[in-house]
Amino acid sequence: MSEYDTNVDADGDGTWDEHTIESDGSGGYNILVDQNNDGQTDFIGNDEDGDGLIDSAQYDNDFDGRFETQTGDTNGNGWQDVEAADRNDDGRTDLAGVDTNEDGTFDHVVADNNYNGKVDTVYDDRNLDEQYDSVKTDSDEDRQWNTTTDSNYDGTFDTVNYGDSDQNPYAAA
Repeated sequence: MSEYDTNVDADGDGTWDEHTIESDGSGGYNILVDQNNDGQTDFIGNDEDGDGLIDSAQYDNDFDGRFETQTGDTNGNGWQDVEAADRNDDGRTDLAGVDTNEDGTFDHVVADNNYNGKVDTVYDDRNLDEQYDSVKTDSDEDRQWNTTTDSNYDGTFDTVNYGDSDQNPYAAA
């Protein structure tokens, strides 16, 4: 029996979740959580060196048996600060983000919102206040980005740049 013990809050609700710990056979541990009590693992946390901190994790967000979201800790402090997700279960990543200041909000996110394998939306929180202040979209994927910006960081978008004249409602016909 291992002396290893750790706590995990897989769903982020602020309470420790019941979990099972398994050795990975290489000095690390896997922390398994059944979030919806159906008998199936919905969260796997990987502690690669047995220090009690999760180095990476996989989430089955919709409880269908597929782990759609992967997260990682890039600096070894246990905070999951990078994420990649397959939101439509097609086996391809359609969202990736990074939380540079580890406040729980992804500061830079790229997304494929129409699920065709190409990035069409970019979200940025440039002043790290947990609100996106720049959103770039290219919904028709012609590499002409439309940008909405909160230039003075007051929480209201105040600048729009239409890189694509076809989507500019004020463009001359």
